[in-house]
Amino acid sequence: MGAAAIAVPTDVRDEAAVQALAHAAVERFGALDVWVNCAGVIAYGRFEEVPGEVFRAVIETNLFGQVHGARAALERFRAQGSGVLVNLASVWGRVTTPDVSAYATSKFAVRAFSECLRHELRDVPDIDVATILPQAVDTPIFAHAANYAGRAVRPVPPMVDPHEVARGIVRCARRPTREVTYKRAGRALELLHSLAPDLYGRILPAAFEGGNYGRRPMAPTAGQVLAPGPGDRRVGGGWRRHGRRQLVGALLDAAKGAVRGIVRG
Repeated sequence: MGAAAIAVPTDVRDEAAVQALAHAAVERFGALDVWVNCAGVIAYGRFEEVPGEVFRAVIETNLFGQVHGARAALERFRAQGSGVLVNLASVWGRVTTPDVSAYATSKFAVRAFSECLRHELRDVPDIDVATILPQAVDTPIFAHAANYAGRAVRPVPPMVDPHEVARGIVRCARRPTREVTYKRAGRALELLHSLAPDLYGRILPAAFEGGNYGRRPMAPTAGQVLAPGPGDRRVGGGWRRHGRRQLVGALLDAAKGAVRGIVRG
């Protein structure tokens, strides 16, 4: 697209490596205008079934990865008096669900962390912190997930195009917004969770349990949570193009789960 770029392989769990990334960017381009924290991994399964090292790795990547990024960025933002920090949370940073406790915990923490940073940056009006909260995004995170649930993982639609979220990040970089939720389904979940928590608790946990898993059994795996594995590095997960039958099944099973939740409630 005509823009200059550099690639610096970085493990966001390593604070020194993140600092080296920031240094390389400033060395190459002279300043740091925007920093986007978006590395993320997920683990499925009951809390007791997810090994401690996998749970910790989700927190270290999703939360401490963003802490390390913010530390590197804000040091340089304060020195130059401006900058935009964009943190990626999730709708699961506002609402709760079974079987993804590490992920939801990390995303709730990212929202709280972002809010604390806004308070601390009141004295520098030209430094902004924006938090993005997408619903399910069609990326490879589901294929790379750790899974201790015994069945294959699938996302529950509707799904968002990752390029749409990327465009939203660019908009936030240009005109920072405190929090942005993508999209309507995510906002509806947030409203139900806030305004009718008892109803949410009867319906949505059962819906997620029904929708999150397919019929195919799956042996326990850490996926790519502890370390990257082989395979392509596509932006998209291919669910909306090649996995429509699975998405329809997920939606139907989620609806059945919701009905069971209502009946039990």
